[in-house]
Order: sequence, then C-alpha cells, then structure tokens
Amino acid sequence: MKDSIFSQAWRWSPAMAAHARFPFPGIETLRENHSQAWQDIFILTMLGGKRSGRYLEVGGHVPVNNNNTCLLDRGFGWTGMTLELDSVHFPLWKTERPNSKLLIADALAVNYAEALPLWFGSREGRLDYLQLDIDPSINTLGVLKRLPLDTWRFSVITFETDVYTQDFRARDESRAILSANGYVPIAKDVSVMFSPVSPNPIPFEDWWVDPQVVSPEMIETFQAINASTGLPQNLLFAS
Repeated sequence: MKDSIFSQAWRWSPAMAAHARFPFPGIETLRENHSQAWQDIFILTMLGGKRSGRYLEVGGHVPVNNNNTCLLDRGFGWTGMTLELDSVHFPLWKTERPNSKLLIADALAVNYAEALPLWFGSREGRLDYLQLDIDPSINTLGVLKRLPLDTWRFSVITFETDVYTQDFRARDESRAILSANGYVPIAKDVSVMFSPVSPNPIPFEDWWVDPQVVSPEMIETFQAINASTGLPQNLLFAS
C-alpha cells in the first residue's frame, strides 16, 4: 500500500472505508481517527462498530493525539477509566475530554480487584477494551500481573511491548499470561514505519482478542495476514 491513501501517518481518510476488510456500522461516516497506529479502528473492527462500550486505558498520556480511546468516546459513546501518572496532562483532559474519567495515579500501585468494581459497578464482568501502555514495558507487564484476570474479561487488548528496544521480557511473559487465560493473539509484533529511526518496520505492540467475543473468521483472517506483515494498515485494509 505504499504511495496510497494508506501510507499517510495513520490518519483516517473517508476513502479508506471502501477498503476495510471488515466494515463496521458507522465506518462510512468517520471523518477522523486519533490512534498512533490504527488501534481505534482495530478495536471498532473487532467489535463490529460497537457503541456504548467500556474501556480501561492504562497509560492515557494526552487525550486526543495518538490516543486510543478518543474516537471511541467522541464518536461511539464509550465510557471508561483512564490511568495516567503525569499530572501535567490533567488540564488538557478536562478541556478536550471533559466527560472522560481520568485518574492521576501510579498504575503499578492500584489494587485492581478493588478498583474495578468501584469504577464499573460490579465485582466481576466484561470490559470491551483494555489498553496496557506505560514505560518501560516491564512496568506494563507489572500492571497485567495485577489485573484480576480470573474475574474480569476483556474483549480486545492492546499490549505495548516495545520490543524494538531489544528487551523481550514483557512481550514473552505477557504472551504466556494472556494465552493461559484464554486470549488469542490476533496480531503479534504490530509495527510502524518511521524512517528517521529505521528503514524497516518497528515492532512495538501485540493485539489480542477474546475468542468468546470475536468470530473465528475474523481471527483466522487477521492471523493469516499477520504471518506476512505486521503493519496495521495491511491488517485492517485491503488495497
């Protein structure tokens, strides 16, 4: 898809809707997205354009640019909880996403078994999206280990591994944990192209789904494409 609408810097164009491998309700009206590497489009694709979903976003950073939940919130009525360590981002969240819940906290110090019922109103259940992305990746792994995976399910998960740093610990152990809990890696070593850093794809993330929610057809299609490319635009769109 080089030199096409898909070679742009991970930004939506309405012309892309016609090329979606799995079009979802609402895709034809999209005018923008916000994720760094199509994560928001990936989530909506996996869940059929679900509206009024719920998310746990660990590592929110800023509320709009390169944010994975902004489109879900603004365009599809999702709600959830965002955790962010750096309080400098708080005023921007209040301005840009005043209805979103932001907690300034150390994600590694949260007791999620106690917190999730307070945030989501039940002692166990399902959330539609889980983002795990704090620095360094070994800390992201630490958050995963603190989650009550025995009582809460997550339909779609993006786990930032940052294996381009050559530290494989978080990627390898997170894969073992999530697989043991019944999740399926739909795309491993998702990569971006960023020529100032490298002429080759830069792997930084794994994408997971719960096979109780996502269809076998979709899982098999994405896994087959992922076997030959880690670029998210190739996963989500057909030229």
